Amino acid sequence: MFQDLDKMMQGSLAPYKKMIEVQTEMLERLSKQQIECTQACMQATIQQAMELQQVSNPQQLTQMQMDYTHRLEEMVNHASEQNMKTLKEAHRAIQDLTLSALATKS
Repeated sequence: MFQDLDKMMQGSLAPYKKMIEVQTEMLERLSKQQIECTQACMQATIQQAMELQQVSNPQQLTQMQMDYTHRLEEMVNHASEQNMKTLKEAHRAIQDLTLSALATKS
């Protein structure tokens, strides 16, 4: 009897465990993406600082600053796209899990 009750509890908790797994994976991926974006921005800043030593006129400085901000904008846009993709995938997975759990209860 205890084994039957345990089996029933495990079965009823399975969707919640899966949801937690999906959320954990989503958060791990988002964290990794944010770390990669931060590292790329830091590297671009270091590169910009190194290149500033070679500047010989205001036009060159202006162009370098425009290139730098463009690189940062591309990095942040890419990170944003990746974050949204991760969130949408997690949303879909949880939605599918919910629909599946509701269908089995009916």
